[in-house]
Amino acid sequence: MKILTARLGYAAVAASLIAGAGVAAAPTTAHASPMYDVALAQSAAAIPDCALSSLPPEATDTANLIKQGGPFPYPDNDGVVFTNREGILPAESSGYYHEYTVITPGAPTRGTRRIVTGGTPLTSPPNWYYTGDHYSSFCKITGVNGGGDGGVADCDPASVPDEVAGTEQLIKDDGPFPYDQDGTVYQNREGILPAESSSFYHLYTVPTPGDSTRGSRRIVTGGTSVSSPSVWYYTPDDYASFCKLTVN
Repeated sequence: MKILTARLGYAAVAASLIAGAGVAAAPTTAHASPMYDVALAQSAAAIPDCALSSLPPEATDTANLIKQGGPFPYPDNDGVVFTNREGILPAESSGYYHEYTVITPGAPTRGTRRIVTGGTPLTSPPNWYYTGDHYSSFCKITGVNGGGDGGVADCDPASVPDEVAGTEQLIKDDGPFPYDQDGTVYQNREGILPAESSSFYHLYTVPTPGDSTRGSRRIVTGGTSVSSPSVWYYTPDDYASFCKLTVN
């Protein structure tokens, strides 16, 4: 009887252990981190657009470097593959995305700002994204090639002041110009004009009658020849907007 009781006791213990093991082996649902939840929520929604001109001016500098193939400030990091681990950008094949540093003035490190491009060729990719918080969020950059998808519109001759023609002639004659700033490089920080190599653009003052300062009107030229540029632009509002001039 004692032996039978012991056997029954062992069987009960074994059954209990098996039941416990079954509970332990049951699958559990892991809770994603808040950052992961945010990433999934944004990836499910459309990534918002952001004009290049609305971003920090250093983003335009980085876009220009990408267009000309460098040189980049962090050659070991700029241009490397971005793996999209956060899952915020659209899912693409391995090697589709590349990342580049957007300088943060005064920061001792690379900071948290990046441009991530998608597609080839690397110097003119079809997709451009900006993150200001080290990949936690993104916006899709517009205006990288100047004036958004539509480009810079031609100037309406009726809206161009008479003084523009005088400045055009001074540029063709290579001066003399009224201000020391005339003929200096225009860096296209606003990102409205097409992205080009550094020193492609030059700026010139269009005088405003009755204004004792340089005013807000400029001609910006582009090309390899300063006195015979290939493109001419006019801005009446200190680079906030442009139209394209037709110059004979």
